[in-house]
Amino acid sequence: MKTRGTRGGILLSLEAGDSAEALEFLSEEQKMLLTNKVVVEIADKTPFNLLEAIAQKAAQMGGHLAEVKPPSAVIRSKGETVIISRTIRSGGLVESSGSLIILGDVNAGAELIAEDDIIVIGALRGIAHAGASGNEQAIIWSQKILSPQLRIAGVLAQSDGIGGENKSPEIAYLKEGQIALRLWDK
Repeated sequence: MKTRGTRGGILLSLEAGDSAEALEFLSEEQKMLLTNKVVVEIADKTPFNLLEAIAQKAAQMGGHLAEVKPPSAVIRSKGETVIISRTIRSGGLVESSGSLIILGDVNAGAELIAEDDIIVIGALRGIAHAGASGNEQAIIWSQKILSPQLRIAGVLAQSDGIGGENKSPEIAYLKEGQIALRLWDK
């Protein structure tokens, strides 16, 4: 885990193999930066419990998890990232000119539209459209994807909205012109 002080907080750049125990080895100066805005840049296959541990540690220190960024190799955000720390109810519509991060569930009947990535720290039961402006590198990441419809760029995938008993987060991305869905830690 690499750390960098930022204006008003800290950036934690996660690396493959990082665990929640790494938080205990932060210096006192680094821990003091957790009292403000915490931005996390995730690595490929970052375990969900590590994000939860970071959010809890920041809350204990009086700070808050302000942003979760995908690995820089995946995409460069063009617009402003929108972070919503509540459940999106049925009928709700949330749009972003950049990435969209929901810290809660997205209920059936809700719709998310982002020009970049969509990240849901909860269950995604509503419709999600990542890469709405044609960004084929966009992804949809959720603790559990139960959506009846996913869109990435101009590609559409539909399902019955009934998922399996996966215990790990899932990611949807474009592969050979079609939306592929896999477990995050595979």
